[in-house]
Amino acid sequence: MSAFFDVAHYDGQKAVKRKVEVQVVGSQFYVLENEQRTGPFAFADVAYVTKQGDADVYGLAGHDGWRLMLSGPVPSELAALLPAPRRYGGWVDRLGLGKAVIAFALTSAAAIAVVLFSPQWLAPLIPDSVDDQLGDVLVGDFGGRFCHTPAGDAALQKLVASLDDNPQDLRVEVANIDMLNAVALPGGNVILFDGLLKQARSPDEVAGVLAHEIGHVREKHVMQALLRQMGLAVVLGGVDGNSGAMVNNLLAMSYSRDAEAEADAHSMQMLGNANISPVGTASFFDRLSQLDGSEGAVKYNVEITSYLSSHPLSASRKDAFEKSIVKGKNYKPALTPSEWTELKTMCTQDRKVKSGFGFDFD
Repeated sequence: MSAFFDVAHYDGQKAVKRKVEVQVVGSQFYVLENEQRTGPFAFADVAYVTKQGDADVYGLAGHDGWRLMLSGPVPSELAALLPAPRRYGGWVDRLGLGKAVIAFALTSAAAIAVVLFSPQWLAPLIPDSVDDQLGDVLVGDFGGRFCHTPAGDAALQKLVASLDDNPQDLRVEVANIDMLNAVALPGGNVILFDGLLKQARSPDEVAGVLAHEIGHVREKHVMQALLRQMGLAVVLGGVDGNSGAMVNNLLAMSYSRDAEAEADAHSMQMLGNANISPVGTASFFDRLSQLDGSEGAVKYNVEITSYLSSHPLSASRKDAFEKSIVKGKNYKPALTPSEWTELKTMCTQDRKVKSGFGFDFD
């Protein structure tokens, strides 16, 4: 038994739209026009193409440009043999738009969770050799801006050794850059900027900041931040020739509030083990609090701002270091006056170091 349906048709040979009949015979069909019949064609070879106006458009495998166009409601007998129309895409149509939106939202949330939280458990799994190679490639000699003098190097080594039990795992340098900052980078690299040394009033202040950066290294925060900011492609696949841009990005790399708090806690513990007073570090953050505006903020504003900030506010950090002071303890200076002078003036004394003016590695 045959069934006939009126449709519009392009034969793929001429760009002429024709009104034809489709004769359905079992799982096949013929196209009838002016008493001429072409076919048979298999419904299994028919594919849905698109929606054009009020018409559903179908193509035929192996026949480029061949089209059937069905306008309005498609008779149920014919619809049962044709592929279902696609409105949004294969898997969306199979699920339905509502379920697809929910699935997409859940997938997006899972992806965000992986990006945010996977570095915490993934970073410890990255081999130390990979971390060291990244440090060598990204840091190198820092564009020739590392300062060195015999007495200054000796003072810096003494400071590092007093704070950390395994100083041989670290590479601590002073860079001839007039920025009030210090950073921890891959491969156990810690860089103190000359601007920090110039602003510091005692070696105890520098000791607290240095211990904080070493805390980032020991707690694997550097690799966590690297994974979060730049992804596995950089860590596992290496870097391209534009390592300067990578270094600039690393210098801008921020840690989570939890990581900053852990590094501060590590700093306080290291200062205590080295018998270095936290008073200097608290004083340093007290001065910084006058710059970031956190000193005079009311309590609830401090809490809100601290929550939104990638770093704890200086006033909050000052309070934490003050609370770690042990009353009556006989603290010793981190360096002698002469050692402190040599460290503080190391970049001025080094005649070979490159200037940090216009700092850029590109």
